[in-house]
Amino acid sequence: MAITEQKFYVKIWLMKKILITGGAGFIGSCFVRQTLQKHPDYQVINLDALTYAGNLETLADLEKNPNYRFVKGDIGEK
Repeated sequence: MAITEQKFYVKIWLMKKILITGGAGFIGSCFVRQTLQKHPDYQVINLDALTYAGNLETLADLEKNPNYRFVKGDIGEK
């Protein structure tokens, strides 16, 4: 295996996935942004029920970021 191939496999192995619940709220949206800025290689999944405190407009500019994904859901659902 060539060195460039080894670096590629190591990079894939080191990729992280972060699940942030409540990421559409005030504090959560700040945390989503901070995580993507400090760790641009991480994949951030934002799970939010979009109740009274959630506002996706504050994260509209992140929609095109390939490492960001929004999922509407509630962790309390059975």
